[in-house]
Amino acid sequence: MSARIRAVVDTNIFVSGVISPKGSPRKVLLAAKDQKFKLITSAAINEEILEVLHRPHIYKKYHLTEQIVDDICAMLYEGSLVVEGAYSLKYSSPDPKDDKFLATALEGKADYLVSGDAHLVSLGRYHEVEIVTASGFLTILRHAAT
Repeated sequence: MSARIRAVVDTNIFVSGVISPKGSPRKVLLAAKDQKFKLITSAAINEEILEVLHRPHIYKKYHLTEQIVDDICAMLYEGSLVVEGAYSLKYSSPDPKDDKFLATALEGKADYLVSGDAHLVSLGRYHEVEIVTASGFLTILRHAAT
């Protein structure tokens, strides 16, 4: 089993996986739910994901319900390893809000950061954390399962 793989999932992948029933982001969330890898997160990441899902233009447009959001909340807080947020970094990137994903990956000793942000993915690696797309991560999980 590839549960030894540890990964942080960026907000854009998480939200895409919730609102779209098809595609790689949804498959990443299903893999997390099925414990195909250990989801690493932090309070700051969880708050951002839940805030985005509650934005009226997303909540209404994609017909989200409190049950759906509650299920996501359970995955984020009960089905994952929530690190304390002890790491802080200021990485020179176009979006300083991405620092929390890098810090969480380092603190949680993640193997991967799964992201749809081109500037993060273009890094390829941050210290020992490999930064990959959702489809790239699914390939990694498939290879780990064999």
